[in-house]
This record gives sequence, structure tokens and C-alpha cells, in this order.
Amino acid sequence: AQAARMTEKINPFLDTTFDPQSTNVMVHPLSFYEGYSLIELSRHDQNPPIVRNAICNDADQVHVLNWSNDVIYRMNKTVPIVLNDDTMADYVRFFFTYVRGSHGRFLIVDTVDDIDWREDPAPAGRKALGKMIEPLHLARREKDGSAVFKCTIVFRDSLFQAEALVRPDGFITMMNEELLVEDIPVADDILGQ
Repeated sequence: AQAARMTEKINPFLDTTFDPQSTNVMVHPLSFYEGYSLIELSRHDQNPPIVRNAICNDADQVHVLNWSNDVIYRMNKTVPIVLNDDTMADYVRFFFTYVRGSHGRFLIVDTVDDIDWREDPAPAGRKALGKMIEPLHLARREKDGSAVFKCTIVFRDSLFQAEALVRPDGFITMMNEELLVEDIPVADDILGQ
């Protein structure tokens, strides 16, 4: 019943319709948007499944995520964003999970197991990659209140070390990207193959 109510609440904001009786609904509270949850609706009546994501609160405010940072930045102006030591890493992960550029997404990886492999690398290669990966962590604070996170990212078929500068208003900038390895056998982040 809860899933059906959530589907009916979000349907008017979407570009497709989800049947409240057959839609899978996943809900995850967001630490950095107090009182809001991330909602994923999925239909598995075709392959690949149809999936839509939105952020909602109990007052029926709905913000549909569309792979653009514009939606998130608009929300940051109206929804009370809470960025502190406990919530910033979650926000960085959320941002890079739901924003896609014209050439693909930056996928944050903390271990070699976080990489979506098209084919498993040889054990020696897997071990070498594992040593290069640095989990997401707060590296330093800037005088203006911004925070700099170090992370390892997969972009297309390459592994990078980078920094994500997070301003107090939630604006994120990637900087100091360093290529670690090219041509790794990863699945395409859009097609999953």
C-alpha cells in the first residue's frame, strides 16, 4: 500500500507512467536533505527495466532527478541542505551517482569490487588496481568553508584519482584529476554491457 501511494504521488511528475500495483519502490532517507528521501521506481516489464528517481518529502514536494546537476543545484537553494562532517561524503556519492555529463558519469569506487567489470581482470591486475584505489575521504577544509574530498573514479574505461571540492551551498567541482589506468574492461555505465 505504501509503494502504491508513493507511485501515485510521483507519477504526475514523470515522463512515463508506473502502475501502482506492479512497480517496485525503494526508499532511502537522505542525511543531507532533512525530511527528504530518495525514491526509486522501477518497472521490469521490459529489458532493460524502466527506472526513475525522485526526491520527496512528506509534504508532497517532488523533485525528479534527470541526470542533470541543475535539478540538484535548484534543490539546494530551496530545500534545507545540511552539509557537515557526517553528511558531506553521502552528498558527494549521491551527486556523482545521479549526475551524468555529456560523455558519461564519474563513478566513485572505494574498492576494486565497486567496479562494474565487463570481464574480471586477472588476479595480478586486480591486486594492482586495488592498491591504486583510495576510498572517498575528506582531505582538507578550505578557509571559505568548502571541503575537498579525495576519491578514485571510473570514467568511461579509465581509472582516475581526483578531488571533489564541495562548497557550503552544495556546488561541486572536480579538480586535480590524475589518470591511473586506461582501457580497463568495465561495463558501459549507461548500457551496462
